[in-house]
Amino acid sequence: MAKELDLEVIEERALSNAEAYKILRKIVDKIAEKEGAAPLLLVKTLEYLKKTTKIDPDSAEALRELLSKYKLREESIIMIMNICPTTVDELRTLLELEERVIETETAREIVETIRQYCKE
Repeated sequence: MAKELDLEVIEERALSNAEAYKILRKIVDKIAEKEGAAPLLLVKTLEYLKKTTKIDPDSAEALRELLSKYKLREESIIMIMNICPTTVDELRTLLELEERVIETETAREIVETIRQYCKE
């Protein structure tokens, strides 16, 4: 049976894969340092996030702040960060949750911003 972790929830918010990876990496390192090894579920989750993250975890917060300036919903920002659309058409698909239409020039700016942060 898996050992329960004694953790306190301090804050709850939606995270991109890159942000989740950065936080989980710290947690796994602390647990491994303290107990010798982290639970398998945490290790597997960390491996999954490492494989699927398209943004450098250390620059994810900066990208989130840049995308927030466009007054996008948090859900849209997270999808953009996780998927890293490379065209305006791909971006528009991810903006379906928005209650407004994003101008084409603004969409181009967003795509250019994303290109600077996303891994090739």
